[in-house]
Amino acid sequence: MSTIEEWELLHLTPDGWQAGTYRHTPWQEVKIEPPAAGVLTVRRHVTATYCGPSRAVEDRTPEITDMALIEALLERHGAPVFKI
Repeated sequence: MSTIEEWELLHLTPDGWQAGTYRHTPWQEVKIEPPAAGVLTVRRHVTATYCGPSRAVEDRTPEITDMALIEALLERHGAPVFKI
């Protein structure tokens, strides 16, 4: 069976969400440097099998230790919206 693996990174900054590195099937990975002002990186990874199960996993990695700032920015800019 054919398995599809895609992923996408989004970076939360004081100005909002910025796109990061991604891979959308059938294309190769596109590398994008993370923003210097990033406070939180969210990675969504989707694995799917043709006519079978699929799985989506999101990992959140804080880039700073100020959790109050991260929470305030999440309230202001909302949750990340992925294209996959």
